This record gives sequence, C-alpha cells and structure tokens, in this order.
Amino acid sequence: MFADYSYYTDSWAGTLIPALEFYQYSAKAERLVNYVTQHRISEVTDEVKNAVCAAAEAAYEIRSSIANVPQGVKSENTDGYSVTYKDYDADELKHREQNAMLAAINQELSGTGLLYQGVC
Repeated sequence: MFADYSYYTDSWAGTLIPALEFYQYSAKAERLVNYVTQHRISEVTDEVKNAVCAAAEAAYEIRSSIANVPQGVKSENTDGYSVTYKDYDADELKHREQNAMLAAINQELSGTGLLYQGVC
C-alpha cells in the first residue's frame, strides 16, 4: 500500500474520505497509479503517496456526488407532481471517475519522470 489513512489525514491533509472507506478508494487509486506509470515505481516517494491520495479523493468526490441522488431521476418539479427519469449509465460514471483520477495523478506526478511513456 503506497499511502495509508494516517498519511492521507496527517501529511496530505485530506478530510473527505472516511477511514472505513479509505482503503477501497486508495486501492483503486494505487492500481491506476501503477498502470499510468507502467509499474515503474521502485521507491514510494511523497509524490507517489500524494498521487494516490489525490486520485482516491477524486474518485470519492465523484461517487459522493451521486450518492444522495435517487437513481434514475433526472428532474423533479415542485409546482405539481412531475418526475422525469433517466436511465442510469454506469459506464458514464466510471468514465467520469477515471478521468478525475487521471487528472489528479497527472498533476501530482508531473515532473517526476514517472509519467514518461517513451523508451528508457
């Protein structure tokens, strides 16, 4: 594990992700960091830990934004009873989550050489 909850709260100063959910999001973030860096992380630096924390928080924010919205409801009208439903699109949510995580990883690992995709 690249970053634990104490690093997230103490060093990175994260406050959004509850302790019980941190492992789920950080594990997903770590897998994406490994993918983006082509598994070239030989030393877990603060930049790597920050990338995991930032990506985990980005994923948590995306998932939280839809947590309290009734699934499938597109709009409601308060004047009279009117509800418009929309099909839930899991692929769109996954795409939004992945894009947010990638942006966070790119920002944190910029300038470290870990994002280089060419031949070494």
